[in-house]
Amino acid sequence: MARIKFNIRTDRLFATGDLIDRGPFSEHAIQWLAHPWFHSVRGNHEQMAIDSLAGEGDPARHARNGGAWFYSCSSQTQTSIVDAVTNLPFAIEICAPDGSKYGIIHAESPGWENNFDWADATALLESSNKEFRDNAVAQALYARKRICSMDQRQVEGLRTLYVGHTTVPEPLKLGNVVYIDTGCSFPDGKLTIIEIGSEHQHFVTDGRHDGTAEAYPL
Repeated sequence: MARIKFNIRTDRLFATGDLIDRGPFSEHAIQWLAHPWFHSVRGNHEQMAIDSLAGEGDPARHARNGGAWFYSCSSQTQTSIVDAVTNLPFAIEICAPDGSKYGIIHAESPGWENNFDWADATALLESSNKEFRDNAVAQALYARKRICSMDQRQVEGLRTLYVGHTTVPEPLKLGNVVYIDTGCSFPDGKLTIIEIGSEHQHFVTDGRHDGTAEAYPL
C-alpha cells in the first residue's frame, strides 16, 4: 500500500473476504476492520468461525483448513473476533463517479447460472424465504461452479464483479467477473491489488514489490 502511494484520506481498500485463516496473524486481521478506509465482504472462513462459535459448524474441518489458531484463543477472544466478522456483508456494491457499478462478493454471484443479474443476486441474499436466502449465502461463500466451468457469461448490472475464494496464479477474468485471490498465503503465491476503474494490477511476492501489470481488456 505504501509503495503504490495508497492515501487513507482519499482512497478505499476493498477485500474479497477470508481475512482469517490465511497466515500467522489471523487474530490481528480484524484490526483492519476498525479503519474507515477498509471494507470487506464475508468469506467462508469467517463463516466457519461464526458457525463454530454458535455450535452449528464443524470445528475439526475448520481447523484442518487453517482455523486451528481460532481454537487456541480464549473464549473472550473468539467472541470478539466473531462479533467483528459477523458485521461483514455478503456483498458490496460500489458506484463510481461516472455511474458505473462494481460488485464484490467472496465466491459467486447467487443465481448467475440462471442469468440472475446483480440486483436479483443481492435480493436473494436478503430474501424473507429462508431456503432461498440460505442457498444464496452458500453460493456467495462456497461455490466454485463458474470457475470450474470457465463460464464467460456476464453478471448484468455491473461493470465488474470482483471475487476471491478460488486461488489463481494471475487475476482471471471470466465475462465481467474477476478472480483476484492470487494465493498470497502460499509459498508460490502473491498479493494482488487491482485499481477499480483503471483495472491496473499491482502485486507483491514475499514482501517485495514485484511490479505493476497492464490493465486487462474490459
